[in-house]
Amino acid sequence: MWHVSGKTNHPMSPRKRRPGFSLIELLISSSLILFLIAGTAQLLGLSLTAKRNADFHFRAARLASSRLEHLKSLPHDSADLEAGNHEEDFNDPSAPERYRIAWRVEDLDQNLKKVVLDFFSPNKPRRKAVFCLLLCRELEF
Repeated sequence: MWHVSGKTNHPMSPRKRRPGFSLIELLISSSLILFLIAGTAQLLGLSLTAKRNADFHFRAARLASSRLEHLKSLPHDSADLEAGNHEEDFNDPSAPERYRIAWRVEDLDQNLKKVVLDFFSPNKPRRKAVFCLLLCRELEF
């Protein structure tokens, strides 16, 4: 079909370019933005989990160090250093959670004791930190 201007009205003929974005361009750009937002959200979740774990382990190391120093200061035949299992619950003023320290004492020799200390929250017993201390009567630590 011919027009007066001499141009064809063919479906494959080039059209005038209108300003703006096509639907495909908008779909691609929105999917790219959604992909970047989802990746950022996942990284944020992982970083928060890592921070909670790091805070727990820092608190565990600080409190367990205090408990181990206390056990080192006791006489070799103290009740807290008798062979067997011992437990103590306490609240840390810097954290809202309650914690439990459980320690197991083994007599390895007449002059040597092994103390294995577990630090955990009773609400989350799977998250714990374990410390070990060897006490020698002759060396007095």
